[in-house]
Amino acid sequence: MAGFVRDGGVERIRDNTDDTLTMARVEDAHGRLAAAGIRAGDVVLVEAENSLSVVATLLAAWLMGCAVCPVDPDAPEAVKLLIARESKARASVTPDGGVFLHADAEPAPELIVLRRSKRITGPDLALVVFTSGSSGVPKGVLLTHQNVMSAVRSISAYLQLRTADRILCVPPFFFDYGLYQLLLTMFNDCSLILNNNQTNAVMVLKLIETMRPTVLPVVPALASSLARMLEIVGKQGPDVRLITNTGGHLPDSAIKSMAAAFPRAKVVPMYGLTECKRALYYDPEAFPARRDSVGRPMPGLEAKVVVHEPGAEPREAAPDEVGELHVRGSSVMQGYHRGDQVEGARLLPGRYRDDNWLATGDLFAVDDAGLFYFRGRSKALIKQGGYCIHPRDIEILAEAHQDVVTARVVGRTEDNGDESAVLFLQLAGPATRARQKQVTGELKQTIHKTLMPRVVRFVEEWPATPNGKIDANALVALTREDGVVSTL
Repeated sequence: MAGFVRDGGVERIRDNTDDTLTMARVEDAHGRLAAAGIRAGDVVLVEAENSLSVVATLLAAWLMGCAVCPVDPDAPEAVKLLIARESKARASVTPDGGVFLHADAEPAPELIVLRRSKRITGPDLALVVFTSGSSGVPKGVLLTHQNVMSAVRSISAYLQLRTADRILCVPPFFFDYGLYQLLLTMFNDCSLILNNNQTNAVMVLKLIETMRPTVLPVVPALASSLARMLEIVGKQGPDVRLITNTGGHLPDSAIKSMAAAFPRAKVVPMYGLTECKRALYYDPEAFPARRDSVGRPMPGLEAKVVVHEPGAEPREAAPDEVGELHVRGSSVMQGYHRGDQVEGARLLPGRYRDDNWLATGDLFAVDDAGLFYFRGRSKALIKQGGYCIHPRDIEILAEAHQDVVTARVVGRTEDNGDESAVLFLQLAGPATRARQKQVTGELKQTIHKTLMPRVVRFVEEWPATPNGKIDANALVALTREDGVVSTL
């Protein structure tokens, strides 16, 4: 990164108005942090919209040796304060570059007083990424510079990124998929086009036409919308040579639509999670007949499917047998900021410090050719629009409403391959249409928009299993029936 900045690479980063980043902006951001007393080792919370000002802050913080904690600038203040407290952030930086110290935060301890500037090394903390901030216990993923660079090298290798590439950064920086577009740009010395808050397919299409990117990172819902829009207007994206996908499974129909809309583009579906950034990628040229697969492990990563059976030791799955995906490699996180309260993925320690397997919490099968296939989630985690939703987090927020007796959240797969959350509510007293609309509206004010289930339904009685528990499978079946109150 230092070389990219030193050699003038920042000028290859521009926004959707064609304004360009300059070294003066980076130096100004560096000066603001230094004036506030920020130093190497501090955690800096950054309200990470896709803007040149935020890029300047990110670069300045990393050059100082700080760890960056990116957050959604539109998140409720209570959530941002909670993440700042959990991450022990020394300061928060607003999108316009304002630096605000946290009164209860202490500077990073100086165990050894250095006469020269600290040299940033692989074990130093680079990122603290919170994957869920909807409950009282958000989950912070700790990633070192070695973790980050290992992932960047591997992704760059299998995507074959080039210096001449122009990456359109549609995903937001507070989503690690977006943040890594900046890192990939710096590592490969290519160009980055920032898309600030334009998630509408029409607006993104206009950016593609005017900015002419060669690399387009998407999530499934946006991919399908873009393909439909290009088909309607009868246009193609001739400059795009590479389309990447994460944040959910990209169905074969969407891949074909994208290929038709972007005739020069290679569509590369990928699977990953913040805890290791990327795990699997599918090469359509090597395996054209296996489009339902998410491919093989990326370079430098080992993957296997493990079967957990009651009363037996975990074992590696036979071909086509479903089990939990485990991955191992230098891109795997150091751990969670709060390792004692975690859903989903978990670290399994091995024989020595770096011999850790990451149990992803996702169900997979692997065939005789070594290709992996996503089969669902062993935990209740739902990925809606690229955002991780832990159902119990949402249920707790919903049940805090005075009119809600019980809440349950389940996931469903849409026709375009995207995953959606469905919120079921049982109200105290009559669930009139007016009360349903009122409660739904009030919950939208409480639950952040990126985590709010797309569908809300109301029940008078819960379907039950023979032992009296709420039947989650029956709720999943109900998600396809009529009776939707709200669709976001």
